Amino acid sequence: MKAVTWQGRRKVSVDEVPDPRIEEPTDAIIAVTSSGVCGSDLHLYEVLGPYMSAGDVLGHEPIGVVVDVGSEVRSLAVGDRVVVPFQIACGHCVMCDTGLPTQCETTQVREYGSGAALFGYSKLYGQVPGAQAQYLRVPHADFTHIPIPAGPDDSRFLYLSDVLPTAWQAVEYAGVPDGGSVVVLGLGPIGDMACRIAAHRGYRVIGVDRVPERLRRVADRGIEVVDLEQIGASIGDVIRDRTDGRAPTA
Repeated sequence: MKAVTWQGRRKVSVDEVPDPRIEEPTDAIIAVTSSGVCGSDLHLYEVLGPYMSAGDVLGHEPIGVVVDVGSEVRSLAVGDRVVVPFQIACGHCVMCDTGLPTQCETTQVREYGSGAALFGYSKLYGQVPGAQAQYLRVPHADFTHIPIPAGPDDSRFLYLSDVLPTAWQAVEYAGVPDGGSVVVLGLGPIGDMACRIAAHRGYRVIGVDRVPERLRRVADRGIEVVDLEQIGASIGDVIRDRTDGRAPTA
């Protein structure tokens, strides 16, 4: 199959690699129909190079169709359409039962003191082949998937793999009180989605960036924006002015 592989610092390429296969009875194989590129992939491109090996398959934001399942997989069948989240979790350990699958005790990469293994994300997170490929092996497949219906375009569901849950959790961690306001610093994919989620939950949202396209995209949704290139005061002063001196959650 073809896959995006890491070949060295600032060097990736599309290469032929072996097709994945069922290795454990809890595995599934999916044919990838779409796969996102995450901002954190840039860390692999350069900073985390010492933890990469030439030929590592990248990517951790896929959607696809099941083409094979292991003998112990109970909740998936060939032909099912799924989104696969970035972390690999067993679904039955203490951490998974507590709602913390990114700290799954079964897949934790203890050698590096990391959390749950991730697809396509270096030795630090298990060196599991990633999803920017034609096919993907999904360990612990009964838990490591989100079922979605057939029909709508991939773009309708792809953000369920990483962008939407990451942004949702960011808003949760902010602890915005009822009727409160929140400042989102940076309006890339996660910041944009965090603005949408916070607005959906009824908060006053102020998005901050310096890139015109990002500011326009967020403003088109009726969200207040601050263009750092257009202000002379500090961002703190601007936010205090807009919120009558009350400090918003950031």
